[in-house]
Amino acid sequence: MSQQLPSITLQTSTAQMALSLLESGNYHQALQVFQQVADRDRTLDDSVNQAVCLLHLDQPEAALEICNQTLELSAAHPQAWLFKGVALYRLGQYDEAYACYAQAAAIADQQTPHPTQRPWARCWQALKTVTKRFSA
Repeated sequence: MSQQLPSITLQTSTAQMALSLLESGNYHQALQVFQQVADRDRTLDDSVNQAVCLLHLDQPEAALEICNQTLELSAAHPQAWLFKGVALYRLGQYDEAYACYAQAAAIADQQTPHPTQRPWARCWQALKTVTKRFSA
């Protein structure tokens, strides 16, 4: 007699497969798999990862829409703010993008107890350095 796995396990493994595809650079396939995860089973991280796929596929408008939807559900999701900033940057909305980066860094700092555990602080500094080079 075969045993049925619970639906949530299937959805979780589907999301894990999509994440593996994303991490290996198979953005189109990852996007297709993320889209197969039912809305009721999709986590906020799954949604943000779907936006990342869209950014890699040069679809910043669609990525921005997903990030906005994610932020409506959780305004304290630093990755949603970060990738909203990336989408806005690619759309040429630089001031709005930088505001999103700052929001991502501020939220991440609040969620991380010790300054040495704050990778966002280092990323934010690196981003400011790089943008100064382009601004000059």
